[in-house]
Amino acid sequence: MTTITIHLPESDSGIISSISEIVRGVKGGSINIDNDDDGFTESEISSIKRSLKEAALIKSGDLKPLSMDDLWDE
Repeated sequence: MTTITIHLPESDSGIISSISEIVRGVKGGSINIDNDDDGFTESEISSIKRSLKEAALIKSGDLKPLSMDDLWDE
């Protein structure tokens, strides 16, 4: 089995489908597409959602924000 690594800029991502078709046409060929930008983990997305909900509750007056003294103690 031969492995080829190709680095493409994001702007040339349309070529990936052409390369995929060629590789899939080869008997026993497979393709693995990996992006360097892994994005956010599920934990990070959950934290962001929780933070946005908290900010909305503070804005609506349903939740009291932390004081500067509380923040300074942490």
